Amino acid sequence: MLSKEILKELGNLNFYPYLITTLYINVSPLVNPKGEYKIIWKDLKKSVLDNLNNQNLEVEIKKSVLLDLEKIETILDQGSFGSANTIILMSCSAKDWEHYIPLYPPLKNKLVIDKDPYTKPLSHLIVANRPYYLVILSKGDARVFKYFLGEIHEEGEIREEIPKKHKQGGWEASDWQRWHETHVIWYFKEVADFLDKIINTNEKIILGSTSPKNISEFLELLPKRLHNSIIGEISLELDSPIKDILEKTYELIKYYEEKETKDLVESLIVANAKGKEAVIGLENVAHEVYQKRVQKLLVEENYEQEGYECPSCYFRSTYLEICPYCNIKMIKRSDIVDEIIEDAIIEGAELKYIENKELAKKINIIGAFLRY
Repeated sequence: MLSKEILKELGNLNFYPYLITTLYINVSPLVNPKGEYKIIWKDLKKSVLDNLNNQNLEVEIKKSVLLDLEKIETILDQGSFGSANTIILMSCSAKDWEHYIPLYPPLKNKLVIDKDPYTKPLSHLIVANRPYYLVILSKGDARVFKYFLGEIHEEGEIREEIPKKHKQGGWEASDWQRWHETHVIWYFKEVADFLDKIINTNEKIILGSTSPKNISEFLELLPKRLHNSIIGEISLELDSPIKDILEKTYELIKYYEEKETKDLVESLIVANAKGKEAVIGLENVAHEVYQKRVQKLLVEENYEQEGYECPSCYFRSTYLEICPYCNIKMIKRSDIVDEIIEDAIIEGAELKYIENKELAKKINIIGAFLRY
């Protein structure tokens, strides 16, 4: 599962003077029903080779990159990617190092050769998405799963022997009943404490059970701070197959995120129309990112736009060729969106990707809530 720790490890790599080759490629059968990603790969490779031949690289460094490209092509020809929609392949043949990351979200196709692994799209993905925790409850046993970026992993199982209810009447039965209920309370408190330790403020919870009574009793013991994190409930048995768990979890999360994104877009449109702290469109967003005013950024997934970048202050624009701040000629770039997103994140902005293209059009593909 992709994590900040993995990105940190990749960021600490240093194979100087050798270069690292990084490929992002969408291999989804829906987008590539006839293996079109292989054609995309050949175009990316040709562009990189043309650039490589124009550079004055040492023989061993160039040889390492060429071997990287061969390795990547071999993997792509094999065409075995499981359920991944995007695969990321990283390699430095001179150091016999390679790294493979399969991902469910579709990302832009890109081939980068640099001194570091190209991880910017991954860092954006982590910022734009939150983990969800699924808790499947029964009396005496609970399973906790973490869902992130289309993957689900079991974080732990919490068990306790609960005394059974007494079947016969009399005073002993009532005592035994209280003893049973006390153990249930202790047990649900243990599960609640476990969640309280692992769940951060922006993370969400899904409750799973076939017993509404279990959920209501558990909610009474869950810390108040976590109540607002609950997005819904699903009917699941404790021993449900992982495939069923993933499907039901994904359905609820998809519904929740679609509604959340729609609400954000509508709020942005209203705030912008009233002249409040909100802007719409890339040019306006670029100005506000430069001013370090962006609090939350909304942008369509995989949005690209060519434009201009100042070589001195890094201000970006879709049409200005002279920097309004430095009064010098700006450099044309094939895509300025990723850099604008990166600058916003560095300054602490939240990021939200919009999957629905029609929804994204309502804010001219990109928009932002401002701090002041």
